[in-house]
Amino acid sequence: MNAYFAAFAIAMSVPQFGHAEAIAVKPIDVHALNVKKTAQITIWKSNIELQDKIGKFSHGLFCSNSNDIPYSKGIDQYNLTRISKKFADLNALLGYPKFEGEESAFSEKLGTEADYKVGLTLLSQHYDLCGDEKVVSGTSTIKFRLELFSTKLQKIVYSRSAEGAFTSVKKIKMEDYDDALYVEALNQIFADAKFVQAFGDESLGAESARVDKINIKNGARLSGGLVKNSPSILSAVVTVESGLGSGSGFLIGKEGYVISNYHVIGEAKFAKIRFSGGQSVIGTVVRVDPVRDVALIKTESELSRLVYIRTTPLKVGDEVFALGSPFGEALSGTTTRGIVSAERVLEGQKFIQSDVSINPGNSGGPLVDAAGEIVAIAELKVSYAGIGLFIPIAEVLERLGVTLF
Repeated sequence: MNAYFAAFAIAMSVPQFGHAEAIAVKPIDVHALNVKKTAQITIWKSNIELQDKIGKFSHGLFCSNSNDIPYSKGIDQYNLTRISKKFADLNALLGYPKFEGEESAFSEKLGTEADYKVGLTLLSQHYDLCGDEKVVSGTSTIKFRLELFSTKLQKIVYSRSAEGAFTSVKKIKMEDYDDALYVEALNQIFADAKFVQAFGDESLGAESARVDKINIKNGARLSGGLVKNSPSILSAVVTVESGLGSGSGFLIGKEGYVISNYHVIGEAKFAKIRFSGGQSVIGTVVRVDPVRDVALIKTESELSRLVYIRTTPLKVGDEVFALGSPFGEALSGTTTRGIVSAERVLEGQKFIQSDVSINPGNSGGPLVDAAGEIVAIAELKVSYAGIGLFIPIAEVLERLGVTLF
C-alpha cells in the first residue's frame, strides 16, 4: 500500500473513524501498465433538485439543535469542485497521465482534446452531521454515476454508478470529511478493471475490435487496369486536413467512409475532406487504431463508381502506384510508380516495402496495383530515403473493424 492510502487507512481507522455500509476496495495502480490515455471532467449534472432536503446538521450542546440541509447552488458547485480535485489527485497518484490541455483556454481546440471526456451525475447525497462551521462528525452517503465518452469513437465506452459512505466519530474539518466521502466512491471506479482497460495503450484499437463490424460494399474489379480507369480511381482519392496539417485518404463503399492514417488526424474528432474536384466536406472520425496508425472517417459523400479493395498478397516485383496529395492540396491527384521491393515486419508490424516515390502529404493515401486495385496505404512517418513503407489493406480493415461484401 502506498503512502497516500496508508495515511488514509490510519486516519480513518477505528475508533476515530468508521465506514458505514461501504465496500472496502483498493484502487489499481497503473504505473507499470503503460497507460497513455487522458481524461478530463467536462460534464456535471445533479439529479437532486434545488431546495431538496439532503439531511440535517445538528449543533449546540450534545448536538441538541438541528436544521435541515437544503441542496443549493453553493453545495452543487462545492461538490463539483471537491470531487474534480479528488479525481485529479487519484489520477496522478495511481499513474494516469495528466491531460496537459486542461488548463488552457483553448482546450477544446481541434486536435487538443483529452482522450476521454468524463461525465458525472450526482444521484443521491445524505448528511447526518454534528458540529459547527469548521469541524464536523457524523455519517454521510453519496452516490453518483461516472461515464467515459471517447472523443475519437464519439460514444460512451464506460459507465458505472459508485456509492460512498463515511462515518467519523471524531470532529474533523468539513473539507477533510467530504474528501474522505468522495474518495470512498471514487475508489470503486479506480478499482474497476474495466475502467483501467479503457486507458490502456491499445484501448481504442481494442474498442474498435469489440464494436459491431462495419460492412462496406467493395467495388467491382476493373477491366483495362489503372491507365484506363485512372479518372474514376483518382476521384476516390482525397486530401485530409486537420489541426495537425494535411495528408491523404480514399473513399471506400457508398456510405462515404474515408480511410487515412491516425497520425494525419491526431486527437481530432472532425477532419476536412477535400475532393479532386475542389469541393470539401467535414467528416467525423469514427474509429482509430493509434498502434497500427489507421483511422476511419465518415462523410456524407458518394462515389459514382466504387474502388476495388484487393486483400490478397502482392509479390516482389509487382508494379504498384502511390496516389495522394504530396505537400498538400496543390498537388492532389499525384500518381507515382514503382515496384514491390519486399514484405517487412518492423517493430512487430507488417509493411509492404516499395521504391515508389512518396512525400509529406502522401500519408494515408492508397497504394494500388497495375489493375487499379487498392492494396495498401502509405505511412510516410516510417519511410526512409528512397524507400516507401505501406500498411497492407487487409490489416487496415481488420484494425478498423471493417468487413467487405
